[in-house]
Amino acid sequence: MTLKELKDHVNRTVDNLKNHGVFPKENNLYDYKQELNFYDLTDPTEIFMRNLGKDILSFCNGNGGIIIFGIKEDKTDGKLDDIGIDVKNYNLLNKIDLNTITQKFEKIAKVGVSIDLQSFQSGTRKFYYLLIEKQNQVLIPVSDFLEYKIKKGEIIYRTSSKNEVANVTTQDFNRFLQIKANEKNKEFMEIWSKLLPEIFDINPREILIINPKSNKIYGFNGKENTLSSSKIEIDKSDNGVFNIILNAISAGEIGKISDNEGKPLYKIVGEIKASAPREHISLSTLLTEVRKNIKYNISSVQLKEVMKYLKWVNDSKFKVENPEVNPINKDFDKYIWLETFDKIKNVHKVVCSEVAIDKIVQTVNTSSLHKEIFGRMLKQLSSQIS
Repeated sequence: MTLKELKDHVNRTVDNLKNHGVFPKENNLYDYKQELNFYDLTDPTEIFMRNLGKDILSFCNGNGGIIIFGIKEDKTDGKLDDIGIDVKNYNLLNKIDLNTITQKFEKIAKVGVSIDLQSFQSGTRKFYYLLIEKQNQVLIPVSDFLEYKIKKGEIIYRTSSKNEVANVTTQDFNRFLQIKANEKNKEFMEIWSKLLPEIFDINPREILIINPKSNKIYGFNGKENTLSSSKIEIDKSDNGVFNIILNAISAGEIGKISDNEGKPLYKIVGEIKASAPREHISLSTLLTEVRKNIKYNISSVQLKEVMKYLKWVNDSKFKVENPEVNPINKDFDKYIWLETFDKIKNVHKVVCSEVAIDKIVQTVNTSSLHKEIFGRMLKQLSSQIS
């Protein structure tokens, strides 16, 4: 689940807790904690990670999750009681910097996490909830972090209302792979379910699909009654027929390529490449330069969230190197684009222009946009606080 979907869930739960004193039992989505173990430590981040690092990994590799703090469980009968959290726990959770937590996970699994931590109150009792967004890729620790009970290579995921390690036995691992395969199949079917009505409205036998990356064309073979492919040569130059047609589609001038009912006969799949390499900077350089000119802490994950807000990209979780799907909105290729570094080996990478720096800086320094972009206010740098 996304943070937005989790927010909708937890809002309903908080309303039920406040108005009726009821809330869901622990399951694959919900977990409850009465308080944190301080381990005789004073650093809020370390206390948070020792208590929750493994849980966050687990929910990320599951379907996302919600942890509510201030719920007491009776170990004898499993009954849950919404007693709230004490001042010590409330003050500690209030000090947590989610940017720092994200950076911790970038070290643990080379991938940041999307989480949100918010307080709420029911009567005089105080609570906190933690939202953990599902990750599209599996998070696997790259080293041992024994203080967080995390071991190198362990795939931890949430199932049957508890944390499980997927790769202890072959049977466990096969079950985990099946879960992930079913998720991918669901995503695949959701995409095609939107396309299929259009395809059948046109007539599938009249559709040709061109794949410019492999120089192949796919279509219906009337003799064998199957879908078959053939190798073709595609002129991908700026003045080539491929780009002329693609530009016509983009400009909404595709009416002439149609059947008698005005419906397009061909769907062309691909992207337009620049005729010559452009000067560019890497995303890591962009982040470094942005940090020099902003008043707030910002992570690489949040940099991508800004790009999504600006509509430069379609997904804030895009891969920088060799993304399977081009995440770039071509209307903003002044700022960001997919650059090919080795055509034969198909090596490509998301890069930016230097003009992107000022645009990102301006957006991040506009504090009124923080909640819309990040779901919360960013922490101001100490050097900027007067």
